[in-house]
Amino acid sequence: MGYSKITALSLTDLFVQQIENMILSGELAFGEQLPPARELAAKMGVSRTVVTAGLVELEKLGFVEIKARQGVYVCDYRRRGTMETLVAIMRYNGGALRQNEVRSLLETRDAMECLCLRLVCEKNDVAELEKLSPILDSIRDARNADEAAERVFSFHHELAIMSGNVLLPLLYYSFKTQGEYLWSLYCKRSGVKKLYEIKLALFSALMNKDIDSAIEQTHQIMDVAKNDLGFYGA
Repeated sequence: MGYSKITALSLTDLFVQQIENMILSGELAFGEQLPPARELAAKMGVSRTVVTAGLVELEKLGFVEIKARQGVYVCDYRRRGTMETLVAIMRYNGGALRQNEVRSLLETRDAMECLCLRLVCEKNDVAELEKLSPILDSIRDARNADEAAERVFSFHHELAIMSGNVLLPLLYYSFKTQGEYLWSLYCKRSGVKKLYEIKLALFSALMNKDIDSAIEQTHQIMDVAKNDLGFYGA
């Protein structure tokens, strides 16, 4: 087991997480106005600079709206949030996704990955597909579920790049944290060997230009997870 870098959260990060938690728990309701920055700083024992930076970050995440000369208001993050907002929700849930969030994520990824596979098959670039071989080998040789999940993400992200669609790799990368979380759980339940075999079969289908088989495999693995939401979601 290798050493990993130890990092400490900044005061701004801690401020952001505390406000996030208060919003996600319902302690701060949608539409509620936050106290002025000076008051927040005094209550939370931090500088106004920390509060200001934290509020800007919270606005980016869709948790608050800063209205000039009016104040800061709690937002409905479902309407204004990003994928980073989902990371904050995972953090609030102790690193897990709830079952409805898992289902939504699986449905979205299913649609994205099927589009990606169709575009890759249409290009029919065998030389490009061969670039996946080393990634497949790294999945096979993964020492644990988290390592395997990272490499499976790389496999699919590379496919998204190969698709030629500019948005697909960007969208797929925005799911990195959540995608690796689900692949890691799958691997812990089924094992590295099973995960490798699934990706090898997908690779073989693409090399053989068998788009129907590739898409069917994608549907199947998503359906397995959707039928077992109690395991994948909190």
